[in-house]
Amino acid sequence: MTRLDVESVKRGNPIAAVVQHHGIELRRSGKHLGGRCPFHEDRSPSLAVYPETESFHCFGCGAGGDVIDFVRRASGLGFREALERLGVGSPSPVPTRSPARPPESRERALALSLDDRLTLTAACELYHEALLEAPEALRYLEGRGIPPWLVRRRRLGLAEGRRLLPYLKRRRLSLRRAREIGLLRQDGSETLAGRIVIPDLRGGYCGWMVGRALSGALAPKYRGLALPRPLLGYEPGRRRLFVTEGPFDWLTLVSWGLPACALLGTQPGRGAMRVLGRARSVVLVLDADEPGRRAAAELAAALGSRARVLELSGGVKDVSELGAQPDGRETFFRLLGAERAPRAGMQGGADGA
Repeated sequence: MTRLDVESVKRGNPIAAVVQHHGIELRRSGKHLGGRCPFHEDRSPSLAVYPETESFHCFGCGAGGDVIDFVRRASGLGFREALERLGVGSPSPVPTRSPARPPESRERALALSLDDRLTLTAACELYHEALLEAPEALRYLEGRGIPPWLVRRRRLGLAEGRRLLPYLKRRRLSLRRAREIGLLRQDGSETLAGRIVIPDLRGGYCGWMVGRALSGALAPKYRGLALPRPLLGYEPGRRRLFVTEGPFDWLTLVSWGLPACALLGTQPGRGAMRVLGRARSVVLVLDADEPGRRAAAELAAALGSRARVLELSGGVKDVSELGAQPDGRETFFRLLGAERAPRAGMQGGADGA
């Protein structure tokens, strides 16, 4: 592996995108991006990501370095394994003036094969069955306003941390690919262990998933796979879209019968912007904090007259927090100004909502 290979890997994998692909929400703070460090119990955001220098540093535990160092530490990989995870499969030298690999080709390189989708779908089903056998986790979801029918329809799961490796072995699915896409660590432990799992389902398959920590002692709160983030829950053909930040915000809107999707942060990728640009109407329901308001205003400006910003009131931070309140649904539709809200418990999306 030559120095040119390494520099090409760095240029082709912007550190902010890689950090976010690991399920870490980043927010702009001056010239850097801040978030919760995944390498220690980070109760207040202490991770700084510097796009200008393509580096990161944690002011809590001292971890730092470039994008390769981040992937090595986050996934328990060696140097060469981290390079392969980031898209280098052979040690052939790269020409001195080789341009950075464009985002489109990176996405193609990370495209999932049918076997990958089978592996993700198998994990999704295993986690779903585990959740249905876990009363405490089900009560947690109920407390957040997620009804049982939605748990089943969206195949929500629970990663207990002990079942996935033997299950994939029995199914004769690739453990190597399970590690590469971020389901398993190098030692065989589960990346999403101890988390409620929210999958992204497309055409009967699972293509991505994110885990939300059940315990406050588990950091980071959200952890995703080592794959590009999707526009969670997006279904083609919707004339109107409700756009949120987080997975539980999205689940709340879906439980209310609305055609929703989640950015999984405040910064949509190029692909997400193309999708949103095709919708006739977009209602932006981002978090009621300064980063959320700023991101909503920027998105609305980019989308033009088709976009509407819906600001939450009453001191709630996001749609999920509103949904947990007894009158949350009614409050939301009152803010929306809908003449007629879909029936409570409606189990289908409403294109014209």
